[in-house]
Amino acid sequence: MLDTSEPKSYSDKYITIFGANRSGTAIARLLYEFGANIAMTDKRDRDTLSNELSQLDGIPIEYQLGGHEGSCIANAEIIVVSPGVPLDIPILCHAKERNIPIVGELEISAALCQAPIVAITGTKGKSTTTLLTAAILERSNVFSNVIVAGNIGVPLASKVMTLSEKDIVVVEASSFQLESTVSFHPNVSVFLNFARDHLDRHKTMDAYLSAKRKIYANQTESDWIVLNAADDPIRRLSHDPEAKKAYFTDNLIDTDTGLMNYCEKMGCKIGAGLRRNGDAFNISNYQNKQEDLICNITEIPLAGSHNIRNVLASIVVGTIYGVTVTDMRQALLEFDKKHDALEHAYETVRVLNDVHYINDSKATNVIATSAALESIINNRSAGEDHKRVLLILGGFDKGNDYRPLIDLVRASVKCLILLGEHTYNIHQTLNGCAMIHNTISMKEAVEYAHNHAVQGDIVLLSPANASFDMYSDYKERGEDFNNAVKSLNIKS
Repeated sequence: MLDTSEPKSYSDKYITIFGANRSGTAIARLLYEFGANIAMTDKRDRDTLSNELSQLDGIPIEYQLGGHEGSCIANAEIIVVSPGVPLDIPILCHAKERNIPIVGELEISAALCQAPIVAITGTKGKSTTTLLTAAILERSNVFSNVIVAGNIGVPLASKVMTLSEKDIVVVEASSFQLESTVSFHPNVSVFLNFARDHLDRHKTMDAYLSAKRKIYANQTESDWIVLNAADDPIRRLSHDPEAKKAYFTDNLIDTDTGLMNYCEKMGCKIGAGLRRNGDAFNISNYQNKQEDLICNITEIPLAGSHNIRNVLASIVVGTIYGVTVTDMRQALLEFDKKHDALEHAYETVRVLNDVHYINDSKATNVIATSAALESIINNRSAGEDHKRVLLILGGFDKGNDYRPLIDLVRASVKCLILLGEHTYNIHQTLNGCAMIHNTISMKEAVEYAHNHAVQGDIVLLSPANASFDMYSDYKERGEDFNNAVKSLNIKS
């Protein structure tokens, strides 16, 4: 069996890397440092990959580009897959039949990493929680360096050689990364939520959940897992992990029983929740029999009530590592949301004629769009017109179930503006919940919203779909929305 934690395991080994993206090139450099013989294959051609391959200049690599031919694994003793490569493509199925070990970049990088790892997963909120957690840990000065890595855009492989046990890494872990792990063992794991997504890749919800559960599969009683007690699928998993449990919840804690009693009821040592009136974050450390107020919700520089859960999760991790209440408070108040990973995530682009234009292009699944609509509903003033959202919805469908949007659309949306390749299922599910208008371009969608919005309305791009039907990624889609909004003229 391959020992992924032992650098000698790679010396003189023939390793084929599938995917010349950021994680692929990073793991190639790392394995080369440990004496591996590297082959790399990608469906794209050399011209398309010129920028990526330039990062590997000086490293002797055997390339097979423009497709995956059988010869690329002829000599392979280990195969490393990038997250974007499905594990069920024919050539990898053939490799499994030959008993060639197939692992991901995260598996190898984490095993070789000397620093402790906090790993964060979930269908929604991973990037925000990863950055919040890193900010809290960095504020405490407990660690020499706090590094953010993983699905957030920085492959862990690119950081491994610079880290020591005095540092800590906060890893955003996607299901695509986790499914190709075997011995991945974070010191603290965080499971934020679980909802339908990525069925185009995982095929079934059971397979998707199985990939996610790998985040804690190798944890022991000396480790911690942080769970969302307000999320039904997560709560049903609470007896599964061997790690010590800590919980967070955005359900209001009854002041008569308190957060301390809530933690005791849930059988955990640490918990975070809201005060009964919902205006502040509380943390309970049952080990110390102490409950503390962190800060008021209005003090946090993050829009959207859905971010409350992300803050609560990060507070729990901070408490596990002994970060003081004062340091956690300061980290949250000073949190810098200007990060590439938070762009196009519920950002107000412009207020024009008292109409708010919000870019939530990063909402690539139904749970994310639900969170955006819930935030708008929760922020309504008393007596305010309920149906004031013009929602731009649609794109590349990954096997979505749109039924969870029905009540939210009925409660808050005056017009659904459909855009993208896959809108038939949306139309079938949400027909009758709001007026529906079909468009063929982002410019047309934004202009239609502008022409039909009135004072106090919200134009929200929250597609609940991936962007690959029209764009290279959600960022390009978000920029298209931003540009269309900025080109609008003030109504006379």
